Amino acid sequence: MGKQLNALEKEFLIRRFRDNPNISITDFCDANGITKESLRKWMKLYDEKGIEGLYRMTDKSQAAPLLPEGMEENAENYKRQLIRMTIENERLKKSYFVKMGPDGKPEYVHLRAKSTK
Repeated sequence: MGKQLNALEKEFLIRRFRDNPNISITDFCDANGITKESLRKWMKLYDEKGIEGLYRMTDKSQAAPLLPEGMEENAENYKRQLIRMTIENERLKKSYFVKMGPDGKPEYVHLRAKSTK
């Protein structure tokens, strides 16, 4: 991912990874365009300090904002963003499933839309 992720996007990726125990960290990171080192670092910070740990407080001038551009930082907007990302997470979870292939490795199978015939 060529751009820097904000704290909510990092939290979203952490939750997606943890909700899919059959996906290896290598496969997950490759599919999402992030490094294993970054994901491990984010998970450690998230476990220690919650979402605030994912927000780079030391250099606000170069850090991605916690909320998308144009949204004020208040509890109501945090709740709305969390709800939006939760819904997106559920959609992504339903778009594919993981099954074990004949070689014992996980296979990622994308679900197809139902035919309208």
